[in-house]
Amino acid sequence: LRQMTKVTSLKKVLANRNNAKKSTGPRTENGKAWAKRNAVKHGLRAEHIVTVGESRMEFEELKNQFVKELQPMDMISMQLVNRIVLTAWNLNRSDKIQSGILAYEMQSYEADDYKSKLKVIHHADFAGSEAKVPYQNLLMGLSFLRDCNSGNAMIKLGSYETRMLNRFSQLLDQLKTYKEAQYG
Repeated sequence: LRQMTKVTSLKKVLANRNNAKKSTGPRTENGKAWAKRNAVKHGLRAEHIVTVGESRMEFEELKNQFVKELQPMDMISMQLVNRIVLTAWNLNRSDKIQSGILAYEMQSYEADDYKSKLKVIHHADFAGSEAKVPYQNLLMGLSFLRDCNSGNAMIKLGSYETRMLNRFSQLLDQLKTYKEAQYG
């Protein structure tokens, strides 16, 4: 297949350049700080590990706990511990994202036509007091089904999570191997 390239006229290029010269971007410190975060979508690959709505203190507590447990001996082992901390932080963030996805989808169901279709489910296999599925579980199940049929956010999140778990494990192994080689 032949790729078509879009040709922009000289007049349009010059107009774009003139407009770009007029753009000053954010002027206030608040605006500049906000603009730095424009590309943050989910935070799993954020440049600054603690992002909007997260606690720097919680991050520092997590880091201090890992440093205490893993006991880095030098700069190289400290670098590996830092990578372990960042990966652990992202794994925790992944749990929060998953919770947010489910909450959003459940809210969507509460607001639309499906609400009237959700009924208590009775099934012969359920025994005694467990004879019904809680409404909250129905909403969570429906939100998962809806995601599977549309954006697949949960699958993407699961993929990130799997990679992070693998990385976490590899980093721990690397730290162990390094410390054994250096310090016996």
